[in-house]
Amino acid sequence: MRHALINFYGAQAFSAEAEGFEGFGSFVKLDVTAFGFCRYASQSVVEFSETDFARLQIALRGNGRTTSGGSSVEVDRERWCVSSPGTPSRLEYGAGYEQLVIRFSNEKLMATLEAMLGVKPRGRLVFAPTVRIDDCGALALRDFGLFLARHVDPAKPPLPPLMLREFEHTLMVSLLSVARHNFSDQLDRNAPDTAPDYVRVAEEFIAAAWNRAITINDLAAVTNVGVRSLFKSFQKHRGYSPMAFAKTIRLNKAREMLLQGDPSRSVTSVAFACGFSNLGHFAHDYRQKHGELPSETLARAR
Repeated sequence: MRHALINFYGAQAFSAEAEGFEGFGSFVKLDVTAFGFCRYASQSVVEFSETDFARLQIALRGNGRTTSGGSSVEVDRERWCVSSPGTPSRLEYGAGYEQLVIRFSNEKLMATLEAMLGVKPRGRLVFAPTVRIDDCGALALRDFGLFLARHVDPAKPPLPPLMLREFEHTLMVSLLSVARHNFSDQLDRNAPDTAPDYVRVAEEFIAAAWNRAITINDLAAVTNVGVRSLFKSFQKHRGYSPMAFAKTIRLNKAREMLLQGDPSRSVTSVAFACGFSNLGHFAHDYRQKHGELPSETLARAR
């Protein structure tokens, strides 16, 4: 069991009560997520060093405890644990403990969070360590995780790749929506109801002028608001700057044009049409936003 945990699960150390020891584990790694199941008949401890994934522990039977990031969480059928990426963890399992573990790629989580926020998140993703079964959406997250775990069993016929990709994406959105983290307030914020009118005026102006470069002075002129006040309002009510919003609009428009697969269009012409004058910066920003180069989007569309 120690060999399996270190070599397949990536653990740093494992120890357990030898008297009457019995353990069972399974592990399936996909593109974005990984699913693990474990069951122990005696008390056991697993330690992980810093990881490049977030870990959701859903207890199915018994009790355990996870210590990570300076906090200790009791894990049982009423309370689950989320360990943040880049944080060492110590997982203690009581006798008779069973759990489903779902790992989420930090890189893919950040890309999904950016899509949900509409702007690149600033800073690393840090989860609150506890999810309770009565939290909004928690039961649906658990049930969907169990459903997907059953259908990625290697003993069963594989799911169609596109279907599996969409399932994994839905699972990531569910985790980011249910588990609290340092970007939850931005996701929860009802921006249209709270932002001043001039913020919405600026956004409408930016959206309408997607095909040309916009300066902050243009926004100040159209909103009749000082530059400093405009930036502060965007940060407070949107969580990003006006220029970051403008870049997102133009990158989305560029993707829309590329996906049309028009034979007369090139990546260069699309970049210039969307207000990007530097092709290198455009390709870099596009890949950061959409996960592939603009040339790859165009080739796939054709």
